[in-house]
This record gives sequence, structure tokens and C-alpha cells, in this order.
Amino acid sequence: MIKKYLVAISLIGLFFFAVGCNEQTTDSKDETPFVGGTAGLLIDFVEDSPPAEVTDGGNFPFDVVVKLENDGEHFVAKEDVVLKITGIDPAEFGRTASDLTKNPDEDLEETKKDAEGNIIDGTITFVEFQNFNYLNNLSGNTPFTFKVDVCYKYGTTVNAKLCVLKDLLKPEESDVCKVNEAKTAYNSGAPVQITSFEEMVRGSDKVAFSFKIEHKGNGEIFKEDTDCDSGIRTDEDKVFVNVNTNMTGLSCSGLSNGTSGYVNLYSNDRTIICTQDLSDVTTDFEKVAVIELVYDYQEDKQKEVLVKHLIS
Repeated sequence: MIKKYLVAISLIGLFFFAVGCNEQTTDSKDETPFVGGTAGLLIDFVEDSPPAEVTDGGNFPFDVVVKLENDGEHFVAKEDVVLKITGIDPAEFGRTASDLTKNPDEDLEETKKDAEGNIIDGTITFVEFQNFNYLNNLSGNTPFTFKVDVCYKYGTTVNAKLCVLKDLLKPEESDVCKVNEAKTAYNSGAPVQITSFEEMVRGSDKVAFSFKIEHKGNGEIFKEDTDCDSGIRTDEDKVFVNVNTNMTGLSCSGLSNGTSGYVNLYSNDRTIICTQDLSDVTTDFEKVAVIELVYDYQEDKQKEVLVKHLIS
């Protein structure tokens, strides 16, 4: 009897221990500044818009409705998003070329994380292209591809901590941080990311840091404010980079203005090296370097619509 009683007490103790562990895990806070991820705008056709099948001869009017969701962490103004239907001759479907290009009716707020780590979803909106109707008479069933190209201005914000020491040549174990090591780069959710960040000593009063910009999304990159014009090759794979440490004496190789400028991504990536002067530093501390990337981004979605021939 006593043995059974002790076993029961032990099981109850294990139960409360397990509950305590679960509560500890649940209460843990997410201390990263961003939601993260490699998506910008998510693009899709609304179900049956366009429908999978229609008929010829002007007997089947239909709409094309595109759903946009800002799954990343950059605000997009409505005038900075252009949707264009391609893949069809607009006249065959009772439309004009101008009917096939639109902006959304509202801005797309970014996905956000509040101070408690809760995620607030970004804007979902719908863009309607109305009154399509295949006017001609076909000799037989024919598939047509409806493709929507979406060009939008987007950006990435990246935070990484620099180690700043008053005596770079004699680091001590008591120092608040280490210079010569890889650092964590925290990226906001966006298709262009900084995938590595490393700091190193460059002398008695200078540090250098390098970071790698990499295209991680499925779309195409263009220079900002070019409307994703693929006819200008020099604007493809071009990203505007701005580096800010809020300290004087910063310079970065490859950036025309010293700390900002356009760079081309070759084979989807590019490494930038910056040097920070620390000659005025009198104490040890960590400093957040903020890197901003700005670009136009194009993605597309397509759907096949079968136009069936009606026999009269």
C-alpha cells in the first residue's frame, strides 16, 4: 500500500514538472526584430476568376480577379504596384490594351511584429479586370494563357551589431563583445536578403565589416522606379544599398556615395566591404549597423483558360 502511494506521489510530481516546463516554453519571448521570410507580395487568382472553361462567340462574359497579400515587411503604396494581364490579344476578348493594366485601390501595409512578438498580418486586397468575353468563333476548343505580371517597389531592412572597442589591438576577456567573428544579420521579410555579416580588425583604430546581399525570392529584380522594364538590361538585378552606423568615418567599397549607391547582383549575389573609423572611441560598446536595400520586384502568376467552341 505504501509503495503504491509513493508511486502515485511521484507521478503527480512528474505531471507538475512537465506542466511547468511547457509554461516556460510558452512564455519565452521572441527577441528578433523582424518576422523574417523571403516573400514580398503574394499573388494569386481568385477561384474561378478566370474560370477554367468558357465558350466562344461572345456568349460567356467573365472577370479576372487577382489577390495581393503583403507577406513581407515593407510598406507598398498603391501607386507603386502595377498589374498587367499578358498572354492574350485583348481585342479577341473584347478589351483594349489599357484595360489590362491597373493599380490596386489601396496601399498594402506590411506584415509587422509588435513589442510582445505578436505578428500582425499585412494587407490583403483584390484587383479586378472585368468584362472579358471571347468574341470570335473558333474551329475547335482552344486553350489561352492568362498571365498577370506584378511589378512593385520593395525594400529590405537589416540590423547587425558591430563590436566597438577603444583598444582593438589588446582585446580582453572582459570586453563586452568580440570584433573578429561572424555576426547575426536580422532581415526584414523580403525577397532580397543579407545572408552573411562579418566584422574584423583593420588596424589600431579601424574595423571593417563585410556583408553578402543575396536574391532569395522567385521573381526578378530591377532598379527602383523603372517599372520592371526588361528592355533595359542595365537596370536588371540592380539594388540600391544604404549603410548607416550613426558614426562618422564610415566608407564602403563599390558604393558611389561612400555609404550608399546602386550595385548589381551577379549570379544573384554581391559582397560589400565597409570600413569604420574608431579613432574617437573612448569606451567599449555594441553598435547597430542598419542596412537598407531598395529595388523594384516583379513576379507573375498564370492560369490556362479553355475556350470551347459552341456548335450552332
